[in-house]
Parts: sequence; structure tokens; C-alpha cells
Amino acid sequence: MAQSAGEAGTPEQQPEQQPQQQPHQRRQKNLAGGRFGSRRLLLFVTVLVIELTIFFLAMAIPMDATQQKSLYTEGQQIVQSVKGQGPLDEFSGIFLNNVRIALIEAVPFVGPVFLGYSLFYSGEVVQALAVLSPTPVPPLILGAVLFLLPHSLVEFTGYAVSVTAGIMLIWAGIKKRLRIEIRVYAKEVLVAVGVLLVAAATETSLDVYPDLAFALWIPIIIGIVVIWVWLRRAHTRQGQVAPTVPL
Repeated sequence: MAQSAGEAGTPEQQPEQQPQQQPHQRRQKNLAGGRFGSRRLLLFVTVLVIELTIFFLAMAIPMDATQQKSLYTEGQQIVQSVKGQGPLDEFSGIFLNNVRIALIEAVPFVGPVFLGYSLFYSGEVVQALAVLSPTPVPPLILGAVLFLLPHSLVEFTGYAVSVTAGIMLIWAGIKKRLRIEIRVYAKEVLVAVGVLLVAAATETSLDVYPDLAFALWIPIIIGIVVIWVWLRRAHTRQGQVAPTVPL
């Protein structure tokens, strides 16, 4: 009889445990790879699209001749200061400049504003260089050609990662999970720096070996996939140890 009672009690205990475990597991899964991770991915793609829109919009909006000439002079100075050196100096100049921009863009609230300003200015400089160069070309054509080279998209990707990290830090503060998110934020800033390192190395390599223009897409695509998988795993591990707070 005692054994029968024990056997009879077992089914009654299991239904009581399952409702407690299942919501907990669902919240962990939701935190790790659900809404919060989906928002991050959606935000990253949105920022990248906005970057491209601002950049090409700045090239498309006509400027007066005086402004074009001023920006052309500034653009030429920038190009000469970077390209007129040896490969190592060129690489360090490009990398340090891009990292400074990315670190500012990673600052919550400040980053998106600075992103818009820097990209619009860059688009205007490209427009001036395209129109006033010895062999003028339509600015949008020059912009499209720039993105046939791998370093341009990689550079924009690094900036998008920085801005996304800053915005998600704000969102995490609103949702009271700032302590958890700050670790992911630090990792993403490091990823952005790594991506910009690759962009600077690629751009320098293209100046030294122009024939590698399209071949360099292969390792870059592989690198992007590896970074993406690493980030997804890092976010999943973070979610598994995180407290179950509503999103």
C-alpha cells in the first residue's frame, strides 16, 4: 500500500514542478535569443541602412560651387595625409582615425548624432571629389564604386556595431538589465575595433596591391560570418545566466 501511495504521489508532484520550470525556461530562452537578440539584429541592420542612406543622400544633394571647392580642398588634404605615406603609416592613420570615430559613436545618445554628422560630411566630400576631380564622374557613381571595394562596407559595418552597442545600452538601462548588458557592450565595442582593423588593413592592401580588390571579399565574408556566430553564442551564454526580467 505504501508503495502504491508513493507511486500514486509521483504523477501528482510532476505537474506541480513543470509549470514552475517551463515559464522560467521560456524567459531564459526569450532573453538569450528571443526578443532582445532580435531587437539587436534589427537595430544593427537598420543602422547600417541609415548609414548608407545618409552617405548617398549627401552625395546626391547639390552644393554651391564655393562649398564644393572648400570640401574638395579638405578632401585632397585628407587623402594626401593618409595616402602620401608608407604602408605602415597609412594603415595606422586610417585605423586610428576610424577607431576614434567608432568610440564616439558607441557613446549612448551622442553616437547616433555624431554618426549622422560624420557620414553626411563624408558624403559631401566624396561629391566634391567626384565633381571637381581632373576626370569628373557623377557622385553617385563614385559612391557605388567605393562599395565595390570591400573595405567600405566593412568600415560601415564597424560603425553600425558601435552605434548599435550604445543604443542597446540605453535600452538595457530602461529595462533594468544594465549590469548584464554592459558586458555585451564592451565585447561589441571590441568587435567594432576589430572590424575597423580589418577595414584599415584591407584599404592599405588595396593601395599596395590593387589587383586584390575583389579577391579580398572572400576572407572578409568568412570573417563576418565568424564574428556573427561568436556574437550569437556570447549573447546566448549571457542570457542563460541572466536574471529573468521581463523585456
